[in-house]
Amino acid sequence: MTDTTHLALPCIDAAQAQKHVTHNEALVLLDAVTQLSVIERRASPPASPIDGDRYLVVATAAGAFAGKEQKVAVRLGGAWAFLAPKAGWLAFVEAEQRMLLCDGSAWIDAGLALRELAALSLLGVGTTADAVNPLSVKASAALFAARTTAEGGAGDFRVKLEKETAANTASQLYQSNWSGRAETGLLGDDDFHVKVSADGTIWREALIVDRSTGRVAFPNGMGDGASLAFRNRLRNAAFAINQRAVSGTVSLAAGQYGHDGVKAGASGASYTFATSGLDTTLSLSAGSLILPIEAQLMEGGSYVLAHDGSAQARVWQGAGYSGSGSYATASRSAPLLVFGLTANAQTNVEFSGGSVLRPQLEPGVYATSFERRPPGVELSMCQRYFQALLVSHLFTATAGTQFGGSVMTLPAMMFGTPTLSALSGGVQTNVLMDGLNTMGKGAVRYFMASTAAGSVEAYNRAFTASAEI
Repeated sequence: MTDTTHLALPCIDAAQAQKHVTHNEALVLLDAVTQLSVIERRASPPASPIDGDRYLVVATAAGAFAGKEQKVAVRLGGAWAFLAPKAGWLAFVEAEQRMLLCDGSAWIDAGLALRELAALSLLGVGTTADAVNPLSVKASAALFAARTTAEGGAGDFRVKLEKETAANTASQLYQSNWSGRAETGLLGDDDFHVKVSADGTIWREALIVDRSTGRVAFPNGMGDGASLAFRNRLRNAAFAINQRAVSGTVSLAAGQYGHDGVKAGASGASYTFATSGLDTTLSLSAGSLILPIEAQLMEGGSYVLAHDGSAQARVWQGAGYSGSGSYATASRSAPLLVFGLTANAQTNVEFSGGSVLRPQLEPGVYATSFERRPPGVELSMCQRYFQALLVSHLFTATAGTQFGGSVMTLPAMMFGTPTLSALSGGVQTNVLMDGLNTMGKGAVRYFMASTAAGSVEAYNRAFTASAEI
């Protein structure tokens, strides 16, 4: 009698008597291995087996299972029969709810047998994949672990996101209720970006790392939202300093100053202003207003201008008040970018028509939150160009005698040698202003003469020192 090649089923010989015995034996074995399902994996027989029960024998086998490791034990006719598996057999282990595969020498998890999957069009884990998301996973957690050196790996693990060109995007998008809230990666260029959104529609850049220098930019500020210190190249950008005490409707001739750091353009200017909270808004009804920046504050290169008013703006370089170039929007949401500015050159921000509120010109191409400097610092910056001062002196008079050599140090070293202008008013008892001159950029000298003799005379008079650009 011979057996079949793969399942070792007994064959009926020619002229064999009681053929039904051989035939039935083959059917029983075929029944045992077809759609193979075993109760569990065991090293020894169960105490009360039932005919038809099947088990996978595992090491170290004992009792009736001794020496039968890796075989399928089948209870038939009150005795154990053992089937030797061939490579490719599948067996479902009911106790583990797991499918096993025989690789020719041992039973392994059938899932581990799928070592190579190539050119798949869709793969869904816990969900259905589609054309938009051909790889889709819906689960409570996912693990990616490095293959250890003991397992033949290097112990390292990297996830690679590749894009075609610099203008494309390679990113990780984080969503809440299917709406984007944060995104990291190479977003439209080869710099590293981190941006966030409150609604999935309007996005704000939180961090940008320059790919060439590694320099980190914070387009919307750091920490509590305050921008990096002294980024704004404009002085008195909150328009809180008003040493000239302009009021009402301010009408200026070309090049004339109103608020500190604000002068009229080539056609003059007419504006009003109103203060709310910490900021003052200038409302320009005619002409243009220029906010000049001295050359030493300009590093050159790219700059961005933004403000919270409605006026359009332009940025140009040069002295005086006759600007050039077209006006454009310079809002917080659509800032004005200026490229190729020359270093160490006077630069001017000019507004035309509308309101001007919290303007800021800063290096780079990302507009940050408005920089609010301490009032004392802002005043000192303004006094570099214009100062309102008071001369006060008390002396014993001699008629017709000139008193000279009285020197007053200015509160701030000025941009240039100041032009001095005396203002009317003040207490002047029998005293005439006989002379007033400068001593460089940081001090002034004044001279006086008395018209009366033998008395204590007082002199108290205001004047201005101006070194505007």
